Amino acid sequence: MKSLWQKFDRWFLRGQKLSKVLVVLIAVWLFLATSLVGLSLNTSWRLEELGMAINEAGSLRKRVFYMVLVTKTPGAEQQFEQEQRQFEEILTHLHDLHETGFVNGRRHQQLLDQVVKIEEQLQDFLGDRNAYLNGHLSDAAFLAEAREFTAVIDRLVLLIEQDNTHNIQLLRWLQVLVLLMAIFSAIVSLLLLHHLVIAPLLRLNQGISQIGKGRFDTRLQVGTANEFGKVAQGFNLMAAKLNEVYDTLENRVAEQTQALVKRNQDLAVLYAMTSLFQEQHELSVLVQVFMHKMKVFSGADACVVQLKNRHSQRLELAGSDGLTEEQVDRFRDYRCDGGRCAQMLQSVPVVETESLAIFDERNRFCQIRQVLPFCLTFAVKSVDDEIGMLHLFAKVPFALSEENQRLISTVCSQFGIAIESMRLNELDKQMAILEERNLMAQGLHDSIAQSLSFLNIQVQVLERALGEHKKQQAAQTLEFINEGIQQCYDDVRELLSNFRVRLVTEGLISSLQGVMKRFEQQTDIVVDWSVEGDVYEVEPEVQLQVVFIVQEALSNVRKHAHADAVEVRLAYMADRLNLKIEDDGVGFAEDTLLQKEQQGHVGIHIMKERSAKINGKLKISARVGGGACVELMVPRQYIHTQE
Repeated sequence: MKSLWQKFDRWFLRGQKLSKVLVVLIAVWLFLATSLVGLSLNTSWRLEELGMAINEAGSLRKRVFYMVLVTKTPGAEQQFEQEQRQFEEILTHLHDLHETGFVNGRRHQQLLDQVVKIEEQLQDFLGDRNAYLNGHLSDAAFLAEAREFTAVIDRLVLLIEQDNTHNIQLLRWLQVLVLLMAIFSAIVSLLLLHHLVIAPLLRLNQGISQIGKGRFDTRLQVGTANEFGKVAQGFNLMAAKLNEVYDTLENRVAEQTQALVKRNQDLAVLYAMTSLFQEQHELSVLVQVFMHKMKVFSGADACVVQLKNRHSQRLELAGSDGLTEEQVDRFRDYRCDGGRCAQMLQSVPVVETESLAIFDERNRFCQIRQVLPFCLTFAVKSVDDEIGMLHLFAKVPFALSEENQRLISTVCSQFGIAIESMRLNELDKQMAILEERNLMAQGLHDSIAQSLSFLNIQVQVLERALGEHKKQQAAQTLEFINEGIQQCYDDVRELLSNFRVRLVTEGLISSLQGVMKRFEQQTDIVVDWSVEGDVYEVEPEVQLQVVFIVQEALSNVRKHAHADAVEVRLAYMADRLNLKIEDDGVGFAEDTLLQKEQQGHVGIHIMKERSAKINGKLKISARVGGGACVELMVPRQYIHTQE
């Protein structure tokens, strides 16, 4: 049976695709089934037509005897004529029967000949009827002629019945063929289904079961080139691959474990360096820790870091690890750049090399490499700007992979960003110190410097009065000098209080209350103080600038307003923070304020400068009826409230 299927595959299937084979087989079966059914239907239609012909031919005999009966009946001539017409119509219909309705074409010709005889016999019967009516023919003779006429009709019926019998036999054979074809198709379908689908699936399932049991050497026999043959080939390839993977699984696990360990080590280095760079360290400490970790990670024997001077753009030694003091001193006279070394004191031709530069002992122009001949150099970058170099020296060649080199480059970039961030923080601190010094200078100029200038003028007036012996003028001048000294003393105390101001943990309200308390102690003026709205916290920078603006405004009131009452209103609004300081003093003219602003009045300039720092708007105006009003508005989006 197996060899039979192999021959079937070889001669019939010929390696065709299963889908194509199934389509061809289904098409052939459909063609045969349709043909048999069509023949059966055609035979049934012929049987139906011949059955009608038999009925019509059989009715001719009845009509003959009926015409004999009508002939003997007086007054039935019309019925006879009607019967004669129907007889002739039946003959015409029988004569028109198509040849395809007969199994045998000769029998159809016999049918036509017999119809002609019946037509001739009909004429003879009509003649005998006329003779019978005229009395020339007896009843017995007329009846004998009628029987002879029906005998001719019987032969016609017999011909049709014979052909009908053959059609019935043919229909039965066709039905038997359809039944046999159905049985044969079912058997062939089952065999083909088993051979083409079920058997390959069973083999594939057995192979999968063997693979599931760990028998990776299992292989399927590729018997055909159809889809299941390709599946078998794929299964064999998969099994071979699984067998290979299983054989090397232990090695692969070890490799992946080593890779994970290496990855964890790299991540640990990155994490450690990132944590180091985020902490606040001095530059020397940061450089030393960085060099130590890079030396350990790379396996170098020595490490040197050079950083670019921000002013001269020259590389300067920032730290070293693993070198003697003499080697460090020698290194200061060399510039290592991009993996090559050039002595700064003489001209030495250099050669462009890759970032990983390994030198042998014949390159003597670098003193360090006479002891540590192998060098690896990385750039220390901050964003896109190169700010230094990292040099690694070793006695033996480096065993660093490309991944480790990229890791060191990444750490160097982080180190460069940390250095640049540290430098920027130092610049910010310097700028803040310079800014506060500028404000201090402005405050000194607006208070003490003006008081000292006034005292200097009064001393000169006193000298002239004493020289001219004007005692009254001298006494008045001494009084002015005494008032100026007291004013200068008060200014100094106020400046010292302002310089010592610190934000308390309670927030803006407590800070302002402290400022107003000092003002009341200096002037004996009780401040009318109020807070409106739902209180929310503000950023320390905003709080500090608001406190300084209030201090400056109250200082101006103390110096210039000669006021008896001061009001301070702090309003926490939904969209802004609003602060208003009003007094009932002498006030000022609008043009005077404009003139002072154009002349750069220090007090006004300081308040506006501090207001601009927190994106606020400062408005200074004269009150109706006397006094001044200072109003500060800070938008909510710049306050950064902590809900």
